[in-house]
Amino acid sequence: MAQPVAKPRQQRFGLYELDLDARELRKSGIRIKLQEQPFQILAMLLERPGEIVTRDELQKRLWPADTFVDFDLSLNSAVKKLRQALNDDSDNPRFIETLYRRGYRFIGPVTEIERFAVSLSDPAAARLMSVPVPIATAQPKRANWKLIALGSLFLLAAAAAVLWLSSPGQVRVLGYRQITHDGQDKSVIAPDGERLYFLEFENDQFKIAQVSANGGETSFLSIPFSNAHLAGISPDGSDLLVAHLKGEGATRALWSLPLPAGTPRRILDPYVNSAAYSPDGRQIVFSRGAEIFLSNADGSAIGRMTTATGDVSGLAFSPDGKRLRFFTSDPDDALSQMWEVRRDGSGMKKILPGNRLTAFSCCGHWTRDGKYYIFQSTDGTSSNIWALPEKRHWFSRTPDPVQLTNGPLDFQFPAPSNDGKKVFMVGSQPRGEVLRYQAGSGFTPFLPSLSAIDFSFSPDGQWMSYVTVPDFRLWRSRIDGSLALQLTNSSIFAELPRWSPDSKQIVFMGRTETSNFHAYVVSFDASDLHELIPGATVGFDPGWSPDGKSIVLCLSDMAFRGEQGIAIFDVASQELTDIPNSKAYFSPRWSPDGKYIAAITKDSSKIVLYDMAKQTWTELTRKPVDEVGYPSWSRDGQYLYFDSIFTDSPAFFRIRIPDGKLERIAELRGIRRLMANFGSWAGLAPDDSPLVVRDISNKEIYALDWQAP
Repeated sequence: MAQPVAKPRQQRFGLYELDLDARELRKSGIRIKLQEQPFQILAMLLERPGEIVTRDELQKRLWPADTFVDFDLSLNSAVKKLRQALNDDSDNPRFIETLYRRGYRFIGPVTEIERFAVSLSDPAAARLMSVPVPIATAQPKRANWKLIALGSLFLLAAAAAVLWLSSPGQVRVLGYRQITHDGQDKSVIAPDGERLYFLEFENDQFKIAQVSANGGETSFLSIPFSNAHLAGISPDGSDLLVAHLKGEGATRALWSLPLPAGTPRRILDPYVNSAAYSPDGRQIVFSRGAEIFLSNADGSAIGRMTTATGDVSGLAFSPDGKRLRFFTSDPDDALSQMWEVRRDGSGMKKILPGNRLTAFSCCGHWTRDGKYYIFQSTDGTSSNIWALPEKRHWFSRTPDPVQLTNGPLDFQFPAPSNDGKKVFMVGSQPRGEVLRYQAGSGFTPFLPSLSAIDFSFSPDGQWMSYVTVPDFRLWRSRIDGSLALQLTNSSIFAELPRWSPDSKQIVFMGRTETSNFHAYVVSFDASDLHELIPGATVGFDPGWSPDGKSIVLCLSDMAFRGEQGIAIFDVASQELTDIPNSKAYFSPRWSPDGKYIAAITKDSSKIVLYDMAKQTWTELTRKPVDEVGYPSWSRDGQYLYFDSIFTDSPAFFRIRIPDGKLERIAELRGIRRLMANFGSWAGLAPDDSPLVVRDISNKEIYALDWQAP
């Protein structure tokens, strides 16, 4: 009788598996490089999960008595490398807890996995597998059809069980290769087999660029408007779907751009969210808000397909054209969800319901053979690419996603190659350098070693707060960068801090991995951090009144959903007062004298002022100034500064409040600005000199070679 053969023992925690015999650490099946000492530390911790492993025990295991080494430094370094491999945070650990001067403890749930190979020549084992073993019996004179039918059903059940328990072959990542080398901000890749078309942010404008799929120099396509968005490519590679980011009437029209050359044609107007060709190229699916429509490829014969639960993005047809997959965002928590619907609009269902991967996922595309759906998921501030295998049989189990990338870069905007052997994607390491403008000398670095955005300065000009990039933590320090203190932990991603008039508190907007942006208040010494308005759906761009008694903020999300617009929160009474007729405005800024609240119109073309005494809105800019970004009051309240974005001639402006005189202060053309969550940040230093952030990131397109069964 054949004996069961034990396979290597594994220990699983979260998405990770530690194979003690193969001496490998894997995340979602992908091997993670881990040096010997961090590996041994992890093995020791997993031997006794929940118990303290002392520093002395680790020293004896890792460094024999005759080894001469700076033990404390070496152990700290090894634990740091282990945490990096596990994407763990010492301040908010998921796996490894530090006990000061004592040792470490593994705090995550651990599952030990023992697998056995079974020989089908063993009748007992065969019964476990539902496979009948031949037994010598007398041949019946005629067939017993009931037994045959029962046996057939038995064999079919056994086959179904094998298919259910079996999983697709292992996906293997073979390597990476860099395709572009210009360093510009990139997104949305559309391959045609020989070339890659992609969106690039250059000189404050979004343009359509191209490069050979094998790598080389990039060049720009000629289109009849500036600031384009790449929506998709036709199946035969003959046309691009390109949207104008700001068309007539502040809408976004959809154009068809012939390749390699030809006259562009406007096919849909307005276009809002997302669009894609059908697999045969004869139709276009597109979305406006939560509604999904289907039209002919020339934009005619528009019909509504279905209505989703939220704004739709990432539309993509399955290769057979029978299914449509897309993403929606929930305005209450800013989380995304992956959906699928049949071509006729029926059978809408969630994909991977309850899976955290879909919480911040987007940008999905099927491989051309339809076997995998490739998408992007963001966990905190780290973005990676995943492959979701399709079910091979109706009775097979739902497969789990497979992680294709695992840093150190953030990987986004995946696009499978036409031959299915590669996945093209944008890899980046976001970093910014803040620049300060002074007349006569132009822009010069301000604290060049600090990668941060959203600078705000205390009323006395001695302190500043800022948000570090790429982790989006809130800090405060002296204006020279000394006495720095982190004010938020790793669970909150902060934006746009503002100092209270007494310099004792900072109000800011922040989100968690499971919530939309809300307003928070934190004390100067980080001793008190709390949500400003518990129970509010959202809270964007909060700022103090000059007397420190109130806070103005926007209570609608960035899609202007919800009944409320801009409101004033009374700190003492905890009461909210809506500002009349403010539902279409955002980015409120209270003037230093308390007389006005400035805001930006929904289409970002104008600045408006709310007169606190008259309770009326007026337009401050008499005519549109391209797109307005980040308004800031001067210290004396006589001017409102702002930058123009998405224009042929980007610049920093100021407008004088008494008479509305507009002045061009500084040219921004040629500065590659950092695109963060809310565009390119701009602000003022304590002396009212303009501040912007230059993009010094490494953002390139990479080709991932993979082997997928």
